[in-house]
Amino acid sequence: MNFKEVQPYRVWYQYLQTCLNDKVLSKKIDREYYKNWNLNLVKTTKFDKWFKSHQHLFVSKGKARVVSKKTNNESILIEIPQFYPISKIQKELPQILKGKIIETKLTHNTRNINTPALDSFLYAYNFRKKYPKKKLEDIWKLCDDLINKRQIKVKTLVEKGKLRRRKQQGVGSGIKAFKNKPIMISRNILKASKILDNVCSGQFPGQYSDH
Repeated sequence: MNFKEVQPYRVWYQYLQTCLNDKVLSKKIDREYYKNWNLNLVKTTKFDKWFKSHQHLFVSKGKARVVSKKTNNESILIEIPQFYPISKIQKELPQILKGKIIETKLTHNTRNINTPALDSFLYAYNFRKKYPKKKLEDIWKLCDDLINKRQIKVKTLVEKGKLRRRKQQGVGSGIKAFKNKPIMISRNILKASKILDNVCSGQFPGQYSDH
């Protein structure tokens, strides 16, 4: 997978990491769904290192085909009689595979996931948790500084036109820019809270709109 294709999984991972490190949210996590994620590693390990050994959770190896023997340890070999009615295959196959297929509950197509916005939501949430007494405008500034700092790492890709330069997202419409900051941060925190609850149940990002 290329850089852009990996980003939705990185953001999901970081939301799950936030859940694992929160006393309340960690109790809500569906550990049966995440049993193959190795949650002890997720809690403390950086995404890139974890993804190298867990990317099979998101991308299947090989294609569906007729085989004489099992050639892929991450596959399930099913034998179907040659003249078995298609209607029976469609009816019985889901039952045969129940509990054997690992379903990745990415509730949006990866192309439709706005990772910069999802990052903005989580930054606001984490800074609010870390600095509960700071004003929302101060949280906005902390988020903005973090985004600008992270842009340095991908400066070359931005200059080559392979990535768009990021900025904070979530500003409501019809309000002057200065007044937008606290409103935007408030909404972003709310959206992050809803996504974190979705992630606990094994869905990302799920429904999170506050409109």
